[in-house]
Amino acid sequence: MIATVLWERELHQRGGASLFVLGPDCVVLHERHTRLVCLERADGTVRWDVPLGTWPRGIVLAGDRVLVLPQAPNLLSCIDLQTGASLWSTPTPRWTGNLAVHSDTVVIGGWRGYTPMGGLDLADGGVRWMTPSPVTSVRTLAWAGGVLTGSGDEAVLLDPADGSDLARWRLPDPLAGPDAKAFVPVDAERVVAVCENSSLVTFGTSVGRPARLGPFDPFRAVGYTRGSVWMLRSGRGFLAVDPTDGTPSWSVGTDRQVVVDPLPYADGLLVGDANGGIRQLGPDGRTVERCSLPGRRLDALAAAGDGGLFFAAKGTFGSFTFTSSPQRPTTSAASVGALSAGEPHRRTQKRAPKSS
Repeated sequence: MIATVLWERELHQRGGASLFVLGPDCVVLHERHTRLVCLERADGTVRWDVPLGTWPRGIVLAGDRVLVLPQAPNLLSCIDLQTGASLWSTPTPRWTGNLAVHSDTVVIGGWRGYTPMGGLDLADGGVRWMTPSPVTSVRTLAWAGGVLTGSGDEAVLLDPADGSDLARWRLPDPLAGPDAKAFVPVDAERVVAVCENSSLVTFGTSVGRPARLGPFDPFRAVGYTRGSVWMLRSGRGFLAVDPTDGTPSWSVGTDRQVVVDPLPYADGLLVGDANGGIRQLGPDGRTVERCSLPGRRLDALAAAGDGGLFFAAKGTFGSFTFTSSPQRPTTSAASVGALSAGEPHRRTQKRAPKSS
C-alpha cells in the first residue's frame, strides 16, 4: 500500500502539543500556541479561527458545541462548532483540570487536588453543583450514564446532574497518577482502570467485583480496540490482552519509537512510528503491509468512525489515505512485507484572515 497525504497544515508548534478532536465533518485543534481552529475534514480549509489561550487541558465536542479548558487564561469556554462564535465562558479557579461532558452537564475540576469539582449547565455555563472544598480526581470519563472519577483505590461514578454517587468500587490496586489516562471504556457496562505498578483492573456496572488483569511489564499508554486492551511498552511495541482475564491477544515488537493509539483499519490495525513508517497489522498482530509518510516525524495517528485517517507530525497536521501498491511478481513470502513509499501531494492553502 502507498500512503498519500490529502492535505496538510502548518501548526507553528509541535504536533504532539496540538490537542485535537475529530468531529463528523471537521477537526478542531490547538495551534500557534494560543489559537483554536476548526478545519473541514474534506480538504483542510479553515472553517473558523479564534483566540483561545495556552496548551488546553481538555477539548470536548458536545453536539454542535466545543468545550475548551486552557491552562491560561483561567476560563472555560463554550464555542459554536459551526461558526466559532463564543456561546459562553466562565472563570475557573487557577489550576483547574479535568473536563468531561455528559448529556447537558459539563463536569470540571479535581486535578491533583487543586480545586473543587463542579457541574455546569451546558446551555449557559451556570453552576449546578460544586464540592465545598478541593477534591482529588484522576482524569474523568463520561461513561455508563455518569462521569467516572476516583483516587487512591476507589472509583466513583458521579451523577452529573447533582454530583451524587451513582456507584462506587473498591479496587485491588491504587489508581495511576493524575496525568495519565485512568479509565479505558470497554463497553457500556465495563471499564478497565490503569493502576500503579503497571497493573490493570476491570470493573463495571453489571459485572462482579473488580478484578486484576496484570501486573504487566511497564507501559506508558493504554487503550482499547478490536476487542483487546493494548499497552504501549516503553514506546517500543504493543501488547494486547483480553479485557476479561488479561490473557495475551497479540503483540508487536519494534526497534523504533512508535506513536500512541493503534488504529482500526480493514480487519486489523495500523501502527505508526516516529520516523513516519506505518504498518498494517492483521487480526493476529502480524505485519501485512508497510508504507510511510516520507519526511514527517509522527507524533500521533487518529481515525474517524467513517474511516478518515489523520496525523500530527513535527509542526504539521494533516489527512491521509491509502492506495494499493502496483502489483509486482513475488518469489518469496518475504516480499509481501516490503516497504512502499509514496510521495505525498501537498496542498497549498490560502492563509485564513486574522481574527481577534
